[in-house]
Amino acid sequence: MAVNSVAMILAGGKGTRLKELTIHRPKPAVSFAGKYRLIDFVLSNCTNSGIDQVGVLTQYEPLELNSYIGEGSSWDLDVHGASVTLMGPYTSRDYGFLWQGGTAEAVILNMPFIEQYNPDYLLVLSADHIYKMDYRKLIDYHIEKGSQLTISTIRVPEEETKRFGMLKVNHENRVIEFEEKPQKTESRLASMGVYVFSWKKFKDDIIHKYQRHLYEGVDFAQDVIPYFIETNSAVFAYEYKGYWRDVGTVEGYWKAHMDLLDSDNDLNLHDYSWPIFSKTPNLPPHHILKDAKVRNAWINEGSMVFGEVYDSIIGHRCIIQERSIVEKSVILTSAQIEHDCHISYAVIGDDVVIPAHTEIHGDETNIVLVTNDNLEEILEHQGRGEDHEK
Repeated sequence: MAVNSVAMILAGGKGTRLKELTIHRPKPAVSFAGKYRLIDFVLSNCTNSGIDQVGVLTQYEPLELNSYIGEGSSWDLDVHGASVTLMGPYTSRDYGFLWQGGTAEAVILNMPFIEQYNPDYLLVLSADHIYKMDYRKLIDYHIEKGSQLTISTIRVPEEETKRFGMLKVNHENRVIEFEEKPQKTESRLASMGVYVFSWKKFKDDIIHKYQRHLYEGVDFAQDVIPYFIETNSAVFAYEYKGYWRDVGTVEGYWKAHMDLLDSDNDLNLHDYSWPIFSKTPNLPPHHILKDAKVRNAWINEGSMVFGEVYDSIIGHRCIIQERSIVEKSVILTSAQIEHDCHISYAVIGDDVVIPAHTEIHGDETNIVLVTNDNLEEILEHQGRGEDHEK
């Protein structure tokens, strides 16, 4: 069913729990599987769902993300009638300098962008989750229920409920209670950070209510969703049954990569009926040298493997030198592992050079993250390579 809708993607997050991976870039710009960025998933979902008017709200360290998205051609968002618009904090006569202090505030401040399309429905989407979703089905469900706000949800185990907004619903899936990151709850329905609003309701109620409180940091989870529930608005939960992962921690980021290595994984990036688009460099094929050993690995273009790689993801332009072993690890763009190293349960960041004879070992609950910002500290802790000279 074709509907008149606009998507607003929240892409300004700092992603502090990803530690050094997000010192110089926002979380949505972090690479994934060597080939993608986190934001590729939501942009591709929009393209595949026929949502062709997309706004991307940036804030923290936006340069890399802005350059990456550009005019949106990699996601077919530059064709006739489609567009992707990058929007950050700005100045105006009405508001002065606007530093977007909350997720809802970021959308409200960019209301003129939405109004030029006068949509029936407003999609608000997070930019830092790994999933494939047909937003048309979500909007159809919203229409069928006569909903004014529909929240996409996924079931999570009890130990993860503290990390999410949790919902309680009645027999009709109407939301009767919402609590942000509760210490304890019986609910297992977590918000995915994917919302559909009936635009007229949002414009008439939410913008009117919060226009005068924008400097206070108006947030969807803290303010808007509770307001809808308290005023007895029609709020429904849409339970999503596919693969979805919040990669907000280093361990979660690593685990999402390990999921890809399972040939039966639910994300299935080999499903060409729902492609995940990306902006990728023009590089030669990867090269597995004659003495190399590789098992169950994703190896991206431009990389060369002289050593051994097991159960790992290798990004673009990486080099694994002779007699080095990489296992259960993620190696990001242009990283080099020099000879006689052993790396396990680690994430090696962009452009990092691991010196010869270095051993770096973590475990499933303590993934070692190495970037150029903490390389010296890691080498001191894990053991500096013999051939490395400061």
